[in-house]
Amino acid sequence: MFSPAFKPDWPAAAELGRQLRFVDPVALMHLSRGLTFNPLRSAEVLDDVLIHFNETSGYVAEVETWVRAGGLQAGACPVYPGGRIIADVREAANAEGKAAHTAAILKETREAGIAPAVFLSMVSPLLDVAMRVELPMRAILHGNPTLAGTYTLYLHTLFTSEGEAYLYYGITKRGWNIRFHEHTRAAVATASKRLFARTLNALIDARIAERTGRADDRPKLAGLVTTICATGLSRREAHDAEAAMVEKYSLASKYPLGLNMISGSATGARRTGQSPSGN
Repeated sequence: MFSPAFKPDWPAAAELGRQLRFVDPVALMHLSRGLTFNPLRSAEVLDDVLIHFNETSGYVAEVETWVRAGGLQAGACPVYPGGRIIADVREAANAEGKAAHTAAILKETREAGIAPAVFLSMVSPLLDVAMRVELPMRAILHGNPTLAGTYTLYLHTLFTSEGEAYLYYGITKRGWNIRFHEHTRAAVATASKRLFARTLNALIDARIAERTGRADDRPKLAGLVTTICATGLSRREAHDAEAAMVEKYSLASKYPLGLNMISGSATGARRTGQSPSGN
C-alpha cells in the first residue's frame, strides 16, 4: 500500500530548523515518521508558503506567538477571520520519476473557528486511493517543547465505496504510521483478530480485486485520512484522552462504524490486568 518510508535524519532536521522562519522540521519528521514524505523538503516548501501567507495576513506569526506563550495553556488557538486555514503539502512523482513537493494555502469557510492545520496529501500507487495526514499547525511551528518521548493521539478514518467512514483511535510514542504498518502486517500476515486490522484488510483486498478486474461485491477502500488529534502527551494523558474519544465516537459495541474493541488502552488494561499497551 505504501512505498518505502523516508529514513529519519534528525541532525539534518535540526540544522534545517535553524534556517526556517516558522516550521520546525524535527517536529514534522516526528509526526510523519513511516511516510514516504521527505520531511526536510516538505518543511522547506511549507515554510515558504507560510511566509508568503503571513506577509499579507500576519496570521502565522500570531499563531507562532501563541505557541511560544504556551499554546493551549495560554488559551484557545487564534483563528482566522472567515474560515479555517489549511496548508496543504503534496508529494507526487514528476516527469523524471522523482518526488516533487508543492504547498498551497486553503481557506475553508465552512470550518470557520477551527484551529489551522497542515495536510500531507498523497495517493496510494497500488490502490489509487487518496490518503491524507492532518496535523495541527501549532504542532509543527517553532516554540513547542520536544515531542521525543511523548505520546500522540491519532484517528484513522477508513472511507469506503459505500460512503461509510470507519473510525479507529489509537496512541503511540514511536510514530503513528509505524503502528499503522503493524496493524496492516497483522491483518495480512497473521489473520489478526483485531477489528481494525480485519476491516482494513477486507477493504484493501476488495479494492485490489476491483483494480485487477475480479468480481467482488464487498465495500472497497476509497480513501484514508489520519488525523493527529493531540501531541506531546504523557502516558497517563494519552490513555485518558484515548479512552474518552473511543467511548464517545468509536467503540465497536456502541457504534456500527467504530473499530475500537475496548474503551481505550487504560480501560482495556484494567480488564485484562496488564499494563497499558500504547507504544
